[in-house]
Amino acid sequence: MSAHLSFKEREEFSQRLRMSLQKAGINPDSPTQFHRALQLADETVRISPSTIYRWLLGDSLPSEENMKIVANLCNVCPQWLRSGRATVEI
Repeated sequence: MSAHLSFKEREEFSQRLRMSLQKAGINPDSPTQFHRALQLADETVRISPSTIYRWLLGDSLPSEENMKIVANLCNVCPQWLRSGRATVEI
């Protein structure tokens, strides 16, 4: 997914993720705290803290499935979290 994104797009994702985590009461500088919050939200999630660290740095993005889980945890739209744009369904 992130192979087609520019550095700027990955950086902007990282900023949205950090802001969303902070608003959700999760320290955006702690991959471990983020990991624990994900585990509490969904026990079936198998995401390592090192993967989360790469998301926070903007080195990679979550898969579509994991993006939905993260967005739900942060109470934001997955499309907005990924791209900065939200889709509007009519």
